[in-house]
Amino acid sequence: ALIVFAILMLALLFLIGLAIDAGQLYSNKRMEQEAADSAAFAGAVILYQGGTGAQAIDAATADATTNGYTTDDCTFTSGQTCVTVNWPPTSGSFMARLDHVEVIITRQVKTSLVPAEAAFNPVRARGVAGAENVNSGYAVMALDRGNTTKSFWAQSNADVHLNGGGILVNSIAANAAENDQNNSGRFTVQNPYGLDVAGGVSGSWVGDGIPYTAGHNQMPDPFGNFITPPQAGLPTCNSLAACQDGAGNQIPGVYTTNLGGAGNNNMVLNPGIYILKAGMDTAGNANVTGTGVFIYNTYSIYPTPLLPGVLGTCGQVELSGNASTALSAMTTGTWKNLLVYQDNHCADEVAIEGNGSFTGTGSFYVPSATFRFNGNNATLIGSQLIANQVDLEKGSPPSRPFFFFYAASSPSSRARSLGGSEPAARSRSWKTRIPQPAAFALSRRPRIAARPSA
Repeated sequence: ALIVFAILMLALLFLIGLAIDAGQLYSNKRMEQEAADSAAFAGAVILYQGGTGAQAIDAATADATTNGYTTDDCTFTSGQTCVTVNWPPTSGSFMARLDHVEVIITRQVKTSLVPAEAAFNPVRARGVAGAENVNSGYAVMALDRGNTTKSFWAQSNADVHLNGGGILVNSIAANAAENDQNNSGRFTVQNPYGLDVAGGVSGSWVGDGIPYTAGHNQMPDPFGNFITPPQAGLPTCNSLAACQDGAGNQIPGVYTTNLGGAGNNNMVLNPGIYILKAGMDTAGNANVTGTGVFIYNTYSIYPTPLLPGVLGTCGQVELSGNASTALSAMTTGTWKNLLVYQDNHCADEVAIEGNGSFTGTGSFYVPSATFRFNGNNATLIGSQLIANQVDLEKGSPPSRPFFFFYAASSPSSRARSLGGSEPAARSRSWKTRIPQPAAFALSRRPRIAARPSA
């Protein structure tokens, strides 16, 4: 009986040791996976910022070192740690992708009670991360989901050039997207982008060489339910003179008067938030400039909710004139890269028109109204145009409008382990949004926020 008891005790001790060491292996695996994901993410950020592959490798290696994983022996003859960073990845579904980084961490874990368990070592974790476009490639989006004809309309004198993105039209009408410009040199969409429309098309899409997909699924508003700016801390401007600095420049505020540049006096907008309750009209012969501005056009009693019996009015945003208008969005913070945002309660069109020139850096978001272009020269840089409907009208030579949308990417860095099938290579995937210098990623969060996904 004593011998049997001794054997049972040895077996029990072995099982206890096996459980302890299995837990140790699992714990080390989790830490390695976190480190591999983090290192791959660090390399992806460098690629997103325009760095080289070598710089991405250095960043990933440094991040792994920071987390305690430094290569000391990749032969494992003495059983240590090996960190391998590959740009581009050498295996998996992202193999050879120059916008991705692969990190493999392998470590031989020293078990405590059962040395024979070394046969289960080394423990391996693999992470892959990259900068990818999550904006669906649309520079222009016409959101109207009804049976609206010409929800996107390029008229016969339009002169439109889209770079970095295509066109989305949600209308289900038979001629939801109409192109009356039959000169292919005056309507161009950069390859590989084109037109996606839920309904049908009419006009010269084929003749202009613009590929299209009819019957496409309707797409949601990418900025739907985007927060609106608070009034707290902003002065109330009942006249332009009431909100000017010593140099006569307009300062950020809540404007209950039209923010206008009519006449021959130049108008400069200082950086900040402009909440407009009576619209904006830059007609005249004066230059209008502003750097680091966010223009929010809303109704007259904002932020009081519009309820039955509670009425408010909206003013129109009309960026027009015979001189030069140059406005650029903020580059940091909640409103980063968003130039004009019109309240979804306002149905007044937003227009760029006139005989002057307009240059805008930043996105236009007009969810419940038409965006209309009827001018001779307008350029939007780093921008996405999202409106209920889009109407592009004027542009007769020699005063041709060069209407460029540079729809830059809204990158998403995904750190995703795609390791092999060995028991120690189970993976988690991560999806992370990175604040971007391009306009329409619209940094809704001024931080890097990661969340594990299934």
